[in-house]
Amino acid sequence: MTYTYGTEEWEKAYQEMVKERLTVAEKPYIMGTPEWVATFEKLIQEDTTYKEVAKTWEGSVVIHILSNPEIGLNDDIFMLMDLWHGECRSVRLVPREAGENADYVLTGEFERWQAVLKKELDVVKAMMQGKISLKGSLPEIVRYVKASIRLVDLAAQIETRFQTEMSEDERTSYNEWFNELRSNFGF
Repeated sequence: MTYTYGTEEWEKAYQEMVKERLTVAEKPYIMGTPEWVATFEKLIQEDTTYKEVAKTWEGSVVIHILSNPEIGLNDDIFMLMDLWHGECRSVRLVPREAGENADYVLTGEFERWQAVLKKELDVVKAMMQGKISLKGSLPEIVRYVKASIRLVDLAAQIETRFQTEMSEDERTSYNEWFNELRSNFGF
């Protein structure tokens, strides 16, 4: 069944799917999967350091991971973080339209995001160097550099498996599953 993003039905079905994925998916979670995103959401919501450093932050932030068919990532991924005054209301995989309309959109190649999560690349420096592009106010993001760094620190805590570490058969299986998920949820 195909759900329409932004509806109560979509949100309910998304949460049910995530709940199921968390019971069947094995760690380490593959970056960008619903179980990885749900784990990230929980870490942010429970983190007192993030709450403090982001207490005056307002706005939605999207991590936009560009497709890379060579590693089995056939379509872009948009991960929307609904952040408000130190609270994380939600983190969701979303359709392109929702992702592109966030207050802040950070776009980069898969390898850049992998390097950020492995703490090999500083996300703020990457934005300033053009390795990760930003739609939104750079001065505003820089003002909240501690919050940005904390989000990266939290994401780096997740036991993560990257598509670049998967065999060809695993990538094929992953793509079949993820394509079905995309058709159901529009992302």
